Parts: sequence; C-alpha cells; structure tokens
Amino acid sequence: MIDVSPLSLYYKQYTDGNFGKRELEANIFKHLLESANGAYGMFFKNKSDRIDFLCWFYPALRRTINRYDSRLASFSAYIATTLRYAFRYYKRRKHKRAAAEIDCWNASSDDVFVCEPEMSDEAGEVDSSVRSLNSPKQVLLVLLKSYYYASDSLVNKTAATIGMNPEIVGKMVDMLRSLQIKKIERLNKLTCAAHGLYYRCLNYEKTLYEKNENAHLTGMISLRLDKSRKRLATMRARLKSMRIEATNSELSEVLGLPKGTIDSRMAAIKSKRTLNKLVF
Repeated sequence: MIDVSPLSLYYKQYTDGNFGKRELEANIFKHLLESANGAYGMFFKNKSDRIDFLCWFYPALRRTINRYDSRLASFSAYIATTLRYAFRYYKRRKHKRAAAEIDCWNASSDDVFVCEPEMSDEAGEVDSSVRSLNSPKQVLLVLLKSYYYASDSLVNKTAATIGMNPEIVGKMVDMLRSLQIKKIERLNKLTCAAHGLYYRCLNYEKTLYEKNENAHLTGMISLRLDKSRKRLATMRARLKSMRIEATNSELSEVLGLPKGTIDSRMAAIKSKRTLNKLVF
C-alpha cells in the first residue's frame, strides 16, 4: 500500500529531486504548524505554544531526516514517533524548568534572605538558621547551578535581590550556557558513536547466527563482537555519567574563586532544610 500521508509525500518529492532539504524542512514545519490539535500526540492550549515547541524542535529536524531509514518504517510513521517522544521530553523539561524557577525565586525572596538577622529576645543571640541564610552569594550560586532552567526575568530578579548588576549576572549565565553547548556537542557525538557501535554488534551477531564453515572467520567475528560489547558498555557508562548542569569546577572558573570555596558553599546550601527542594 502506498503511503499518501502529507509527510511521506513531501519526502518522496524530496527524494525525486523536486525540491531540496530546506524546502522539505519548511513543508514539514508548515504541516505540523497547521495540523489539528492532538495530531502526532501533541496537545496545545493555543497556537503560540505549538509555535514554541516547533521552534524548539526545528534544529533537531535536520538530524531526524538524516537518520531516516526507509527500510524500517514509512517517513510519516518515523516523524510521528519522533515527535511523540520529543513532545514528551519538551513537556517534562518545561515543567521542570518552571518548578526550578519558582523554587529558586522563593529561596531568594526577601522573606528568606534578610538584610539583617533578627536577634533572639531570650538569649540575645542570632538564630543560627537565620544567620546561615543571610548570604547573597549563596543565592547567586543557586542561580548559576540551575542556569539551565533560568529565564532572563529570573536572572534580573535575582540580580536585583542580591544587589548585583544584571548584566554581570547575565554574562555569568551566558558563559555557563556556552559551556553547555560544548557539553551537548560531546554528548551528541558520543551518542551517535554508541548507536553506530550498537548496530555493529547487531551485524556481528547476525553473521554469527548464519551458517559459516570458516572457523577462523567465526573466531575473528566473535572476538570483534566481544570487544565491541565492552566498548559499548564503556560508552553507555560515560553517557550515564555525563551531566548538563554546571559543575563546581565551572562555577569556580566563572566566579574566579577556588574550587574548594565553591564546594564548601554548595555543601552549606544543600544542608539547609529550606533549600532541599531546589533542583541542582
């Protein structure tokens, strides 16, 4: 049966040479923008939300097209599956970012980080829990640690709260975001390499399952399969350990402070019950 869905027809026109990849991407974007709400598992409250998602997804569209294999599924089914997974990730990321922004702002409000600690009427001493929260530096560290979810408005609010120039705080966040781009590039390269090695293992296994009277060739393939599996396990372990958030070393570089100072201050922040809900 011939697939007559719009996405598959666009891809056929592209493979037939009727238009280039940019036109294919533009047609797919236009189709997704004009499709009914709920199509491809995407539900939006209004059109602006749909546009936000598609603009976020558009940079990955070219990589998605390049990875398409017509032997596995139709182009429309492939794009639909990719969109469903991307939309789920987008919603989780959006909710997590909103929650992190609210928590970070609540933690940096004037009710928590006061200018002067209150004195105890009975003992005449400063309450230790209040004294430990009286630190704009800790607010800045919390913001930079969660820079991945920080919006421009949150940066400006936090800078005003701690009495810093918003431009300086914004430059710190931008430095961390530039480091994030490099991390994502390394992560994507390692992911592609792991995918390629995984399919290589599958090919080795398929060759071994086939009848082959050449014992030497079978032994060589078995050896290569064992090595590839070990390398794949190492790559997966590296992927699992890679993180997008800022490390203490990166914060040390951005702030110009020793890493030990950052470590101690972050440990003090994490130990506070009032900041336990913050996402690091």
